[in-house]
Amino acid sequence: MKRQLKLKQLAWALGISIALTALITPVITWLAVDDELSELLYEDIQQQTQLLYRLIDRGHIAADELEVFLNESFIDDHEDTFLISVEHLGEHWYASNFNLERHYGSTESGVIQMEHMDHLWKGYQLRQGDLLIKLMRRDDMANDIKGDVTEDVLLPIMLGNLISIFLLLVLLNLVTAPLNRLVHLIRQRHAEDLSELPQISRLAELQAITSSLNRLITGIKETLQREKRFTSDVAHELRTPLTTLKLELSMPDTDHQSVRKEVDRLIHVVDQLLILARIEAGQWQQHCTRFNIRTALQDVCQRSESRLQQVGIRFDYALSDFDIEGDPTLISLLVENLLNNAAHHAETADHVSLTMQATASRLRLIIEDNGRGIPASKRQTMLEPFARLDQRTEGLGLGLAISQQTARLHSSQLTLEDAEPGLRVCLTFDHLMQS
Repeated sequence: MKRQLKLKQLAWALGISIALTALITPVITWLAVDDELSELLYEDIQQQTQLLYRLIDRGHIAADELEVFLNESFIDDHEDTFLISVEHLGEHWYASNFNLERHYGSTESGVIQMEHMDHLWKGYQLRQGDLLIKLMRRDDMANDIKGDVTEDVLLPIMLGNLISIFLLLVLLNLVTAPLNRLVHLIRQRHAEDLSELPQISRLAELQAITSSLNRLITGIKETLQREKRFTSDVAHELRTPLTTLKLELSMPDTDHQSVRKEVDRLIHVVDQLLILARIEAGQWQQHCTRFNIRTALQDVCQRSESRLQQVGIRFDYALSDFDIEGDPTLISLLVENLLNNAAHHAETADHVSLTMQATASRLRLIIEDNGRGIPASKRQTMLEPFARLDQRTEGLGLGLAISQQTARLHSSQLTLEDAEPGLRVCLTFDHLMQS
């Protein structure tokens, strides 16, 4: 089993990564500044040493004026000042500022440092012939620059990271707290409680989750109610023929014709229920194929014409050659159910018609009668299982329900309309293929 990850754990991991970044970034930045600044200051001192050498070598500054020049040009209490000494090894003269005594040591060009006036000085020593020039700068100046960088750059970065961590914690609480409350509400519910969940957050995403759960709960509630109603109606429909059979079989002289009629009725109930169950379970989808609707409905229309004539109803039909995608058996059953419905329930009708209307991509199959019709308020209800316009009429109330489920299976629409007078049933196929 895979380990589950919680949102809080992911948020904490993100927070720790931000905190580590907040700590590591200043250290890396400090090291980079220290290295770059040291290199920059070294190059600057080296260039200034070479400039001073050229001034002396070209005679712009005389040897006897050099010490006066150095003391007047550089202020000893300024942190940005230079400590300078110039020595001629051949002529043995020496000049410096800040009373720097002659320092004996290496006379090669390179990096030097020394303690003087309670400060550490770092700089560059240049040897050109017999002329030795030392130029140094106070080390605390570099530290002050690094401090300025820390104050002006690194501190805002660290403050920004702290603010980011704080906002992350706030966001984490805004998301996880309502989710925890929602989980708590669901866990506390009984299986029979199918009421809607309250909105517990103003966040649009969490409201969408709650709304989706409420739609799911509503769908489950409707399904359970439909199943309960279905079970009740099935029990009612089966009770009548079974009771009749029991009575007939208990009598000394059994009416075999009545028994046969009730058995046929019972078989018809079971067949209709099985068809409805198979359609709702989607088991017919494996039989979908391309077929010609005229060929599929020709026999149905001929049988229905004979049946309608027996009850005094004239039936006119006009079929066209069109190909559709679906199950020809189910489409035939759908049309036959609609025609049987017209024969059984159009008590005042004397005419039923079946026509087709086609456009470039749509086919409408229309069955129309001139009977009493169905009130507008009851048309949608009549498409549900076991729905009857009048409880005194015969039938199971499954014909239109099976037709509706068949239409949905074929991605088509079944609608009931007013024919003025009578009822118009329209079956619309949106994916038409010309034969």
